[in-house]
Amino acid sequence: MGQERNRILDLLAGGRITAEEAGRLLDALQAGSPRDTGEGAATAVSSEGGSGEGTSAKPLTAPKFMYVKVVSTKGDNVNVKIPLTLVRAGLKLTNLIPPPAMEQINKSMADHGMSMDLSNIKPEELEELIQSLREMEINVDAGNGDTVRVYCE
Repeated sequence: MGQERNRILDLLAGGRITAEEAGRLLDALQAGSPRDTGEGAATAVSSEGGSGEGTSAKPLTAPKFMYVKVVSTKGDNVNVKIPLTLVRAGLKLTNLIPPPAMEQINKSMADHGMSMDLSNIKPEELEELIQSLREMEINVDAGNGDTVRVYCE
């Protein structure tokens, strides 16, 4: 029960559910509702980030692809589908980089304003990052009619 409770609180802290939804989930969990056994918090939140009220609840699954779509008024359209397994594999490959080379990479990144230590990314944090991409959506409508959309599914 502690894991489910923590999962609900994490969803609330991450802004993926409202306080009201968290309260309902915690009440259902405490009452021992069959809906909230196992991965209850995850199944109670639909893929759109809502509570699933009025609709059937969908389990949260990690997104599989990142999409980048550009529609230009000049006809220069772009449609890119990036498998997120590439992100996982790429970050796992950082474990194969020798420490001196990793130090140089991190220094170069810091010099360019990206202070990030790639060697500190843990597998569970990577999965959490990929799961949070589900909530990310970027929509740009330029004044000239061009549109850009970046999202994960």
